[in-house]
Amino acid sequence: MSSLNRKYSLIHKSKILNYSIFIFFVVYFFIGLNIYKHYGITTDEPFQRTSGFYWYLWIINNFFSESSNLAGIKNSFSSMEWSQEMVKGKFLEYGVIFDLFAVYLENILNIQNSHDVYHLKHFLNFFIFFISSIFFFYLIKFRFKNNFLALVGVLFYVTSPRIFAESFFNSKDIIFMSFVVIAIFFALKTLKKFKIKNIIFFALFSAFSTDVRSMGIFLLLLFSIFFILESIEIKDFFRKKIKFLLLTFLLYFLFTYAFWPYLWLDPINNFFVSFKSFKNYGWGGSIFYLGDYVSAQRLPWHYIPIWITVSNPIIYSLLIFSGIYIIFNKFFSNFLKISSDNLTQKIWNNYNEKVDFFILLFFLGPLIAVIVFNSTLYNGWRHLYFVYPSLIYLIVFSLNHILNIINKEISFNFLIIVIFFSIFINIFNIIKLHPYQNIYFNFLVEKKANDLFEIDYWGSGNAYAIKKILNEISDDEKISIRTGSFTPLKYSVHIVDNKKLKNVTFSGNEELNQNYFFTNYIYEKNPKSLKKYFIPKNYEKIFTLKRGNIIINEIYKKK
Repeated sequence: MSSLNRKYSLIHKSKILNYSIFIFFVVYFFIGLNIYKHYGITTDEPFQRTSGFYWYLWIINNFFSESSNLAGIKNSFSSMEWSQEMVKGKFLEYGVIFDLFAVYLENILNIQNSHDVYHLKHFLNFFIFFISSIFFFYLIKFRFKNNFLALVGVLFYVTSPRIFAESFFNSKDIIFMSFVVIAIFFALKTLKKFKIKNIIFFALFSAFSTDVRSMGIFLLLLFSIFFILESIEIKDFFRKKIKFLLLTFLLYFLFTYAFWPYLWLDPINNFFVSFKSFKNYGWGGSIFYLGDYVSAQRLPWHYIPIWITVSNPIIYSLLIFSGIYIIFNKFFSNFLKISSDNLTQKIWNNYNEKVDFFILLFFLGPLIAVIVFNSTLYNGWRHLYFVYPSLIYLIVFSLNHILNIINKEISFNFLIIVIFFSIFINIFNIIKLHPYQNIYFNFLVEKKANDLFEIDYWGSGNAYAIKKILNEISDDEKISIRTGSFTPLKYSVHIVDNKKLKNVTFSGNEELNQNYFFTNYIYEKNPKSLKKYFIPKNYEKIFTLKRGNIIINEIYKKK
């Protein structure tokens, strides 16, 4: 072992490092505990709460019809956005496990105020992501047997600004991603040693993932592919282990159906309906991308790669490409040796190479799939956030490779400095953008981001705009606010606690002559062809919400 490799090993074994890991998780949890109320409500959250309420009411109505609070639940549900559409049978196919659990807690805890309801959901969102960060730490440690790398990996995992923000309010993509991390951890443990405990947890969290987004079945598919490859390489593996694969399938489907009420209605047809919906959601709007409006159903192939590149720190992209190259190069090198009649050569020289390729396929497979199937996408790359853990894994893989081949101490120390400087920059951006880290763009496009991409498509800054207007008016002044964008301003009322709200009327974007005009420049089509988004000449700008060079939203007042 070289002196540098010995130094690298000593860092891993340091007691100070072990204490630092514990302190990091404690500090991170308490940071989340102190800031989860800082985030506004997003455009999806009212719908997701309604969806959770619909299925909670359905379960109570069908299995606990004697419940004393049934009437109250019905009244609460009927007053919600989207409730009538769901009663008519629309939007029922979406996975509801998280929203259903949140509604259950809301009712058990008897939470009455809507802002407390959404604060609870934001805490739950963060808590599940926090749990996933612990599993991600152990996933990295499981593969690399190195505490230092595991800590670096989890720091990259939680400090990417967009992921940090959305870990508090994105109850679809982040929750899905969190369950995926846990499922992958147990998948890799199972592939190393088929234990019943590992199989149960892999099946359970794969099912949880599927019960959020149906794409979760990809975990089972990839696991099966690697089981087959193992069977090809190892004599009698299939005969001896097939019972474990069958058990995995059985438990996966049992858990998937157990936590997804929609499947109870029609177990076969509804299963396929949900997958068809995920593959190509029929939204006919347009996306503002690279300075132009493009149909969400006909996005260019580079949409996802570009978004991943510009919405993450540059160092991420450099290390990801490095990791992809190294893993592919190793795989094809082994494969070519097999094809040259070397029957003793295997696809992987060791278990670690198998893990690396598993993660690589989990990263590239979905990206290729959405391009090939031309899946409808919008709001950046959030529908593919579940590959984000694989992205960070590839970063850690590259760092480990570089640290192991460096033969000069000055280079070794320089790389350690670069790693922690990159994490520091992430933390700096989190503080600078708070609580709107979801608008983060790296320095390549940050100055021109408003001219190239959609910014606050979540509407996370809308609640602040309402509070800003309320601060402008007296306690008894009655006003009306016109929304000049696609994100509904009135949804954000649910998380604003202000007695002045009773004097505010929110009007649609077709109505004119209101006291205030709000816009965050998010449109479903090119606004040049939609008069409803034109800012009237008799209004003057009174406020701009900005972070750095990026405009989040603006408020205009009638002259």
